[in-house]
Amino acid sequence: MINISYYCLEDDEKCLKLEVFKSIHDERFRNSYNILHEEKLFTHLYMKSKSNSPFKQNELVNKELKKDGDNALPLVIINNEIVKRGDLLTVEELSDLLGIGISIQSDN
Repeated sequence: MINISYYCLEDDEKCLKLEVFKSIHDERFRNSYNILHEEKLFTHLYMKSKSNSPFKQNELVNKELKKDGDNALPLVIINNEIVKRGDLLTVEELSDLLGIGISIQSDN
């Protein structure tokens, strides 16, 4: 089982790393991944600007916010362990974690 949670301050559609995560956050992708890899993939995306509750309810996140405030965000938690603070997973990191090739096209 892989459980990936992103805790972000707000939704930034210009952030390529966030948009790539949203593509795997899609239910059809997760279902396909579960079938092909015979492993459950759970994804969670929380935006503090939309609801503060998940940030208070998660002990790891709450502790980071008490220590560093919103500067701790974004936080990436995989299987109940913080793996990244202040940034999101790169396309390469996400690709390696899931064991799949992820390619993107950008106007930049």
